[in-house]
Amino acid sequence: MLKTLRSTWNDLRHLARARDNVIAAWPKSYYRRELIPVRCLHRWMFVINNPEGVQRVMVGNAKNYRKSPGNTQMLKPLLGNGLFVSEGELWQRQRRMSNPAVHGSRLQGYSKIITAAGEKLLAGWREHGDGHEEDVTETFTLLTADIISEIMFGYALGDRVHTLYDAFVEYQASHGRMHLTEFLGLPAWLPRPGQWRGRRAVAKFDEVLAEILAAGRAANGGESPDNFLHMLLAFRDDEGRPMEPSLIRDEMASIFLAGHETTAITLGWALWLLEKHPEVEARLLAELDRVLTGRPPTFEDAPNLPYTRAVIDETLRLYPPVHTFTRQAIGPDEVSGQKIAAGQFVTITSWVLHRHTLYWEEPEVFKPERFLPGATQKIDQRAYIPFGAGARICLGKHLGLLESTLLLAMIAQSFRLRLRPGHLVEPLGRMTLRPRHGLPMRIERRR
Repeated sequence: MLKTLRSTWNDLRHLARARDNVIAAWPKSYYRRELIPVRCLHRWMFVINNPEGVQRVMVGNAKNYRKSPGNTQMLKPLLGNGLFVSEGELWQRQRRMSNPAVHGSRLQGYSKIITAAGEKLLAGWREHGDGHEEDVTETFTLLTADIISEIMFGYALGDRVHTLYDAFVEYQASHGRMHLTEFLGLPAWLPRPGQWRGRRAVAKFDEVLAEILAAGRAANGGESPDNFLHMLLAFRDDEGRPMEPSLIRDEMASIFLAGHETTAITLGWALWLLEKHPEVEARLLAELDRVLTGRPPTFEDAPNLPYTRAVIDETLRLYPPVHTFTRQAIGPDEVSGQKIAAGQFVTITSWVLHRHTLYWEEPEVFKPERFLPGATQKIDQRAYIPFGAGARICLGKHLGLLESTLLLAMIAQSFRLRLRPGHLVEPLGRMTLRPRHGLPMRIERRR
């Protein structure tokens, strides 16, 4: 009896650590193991920590796995039945409908929106003068929110971008962490901590989405704009019926969240890493000076900035915005020799996999050279999954990489960012991987 109580107490302590910060809950031993069975409160979960297991769960037998109820509970109040929550035929239909919005043929046009927004940010920094300080976590979130709204909805957010930012921060605080109720498999109708605060955040979010949708409907009455919102409004199913208004709202919320959050986080981590590694920063600046000669980058410049892109790729390795993927088995399976029963959970944590001692040389070291042309063949791509893998790989992967590369080039060639002295930077794994206390940085002009 005493042994059982002690085990339960230890399990609860571990769950409390995971609830506060998922990535802090993984023991050091996980970074050298390939598959870890974890028993907690009499339930089994399996941490899949090797390329073959990733291939099996996310690609080869992906139909046997669905998103975990806990993951769905975290996202559904904000995203409804949008692309990141839906399953089965609905997901397949929405994915097919969304694909054209991020097709490679559109990226050149999108790049002009990206660089225009970047120039606006830099102009504002120049007006502030040298040495002013701001939390770039917030700055980059506002920037990328503006960009994705313009690209996907043809809508300039203006001051409403602050409403969306505040709503998302509030939602992360209330729904961005794991709850014990989800791990125990308790029904969705039971009250969860933070639900009232989460509903308030969603209401703020919906205010702005309603404005965007109204503007889109008005524009749709004339010459049809060529953007994602128009695709939603113009959609007709096999029987000629339009998309349900609630689902239009859910897809707008999904594309907005996915289209700005990961890019904003990546930019912040990248600039922090550059400060910590002056030799990398010097090599990046040399490439930017050689290729751009002081002018803003264009879409055509992107292929000629391999080191800039490598900085982004290596940042995504060390600080993947989506740090954990959790699935529940629909039927029995076997992964890397481990039998998985129907209903059991498997977790793939990119935070651990990207730092695994078996698959990476000097895994804790920031080395963009890993991702330069000619070096990437040494990387097992199944051990590098910042955007997921398989059919559910991030829809906007290529747009996000282009946006991150162009914005990093614009910022780095014009400004030097330095963290406030003494500020503690702690990676916080909840809904996404953000710095717990932000990134207050001093902004200084280079030229």
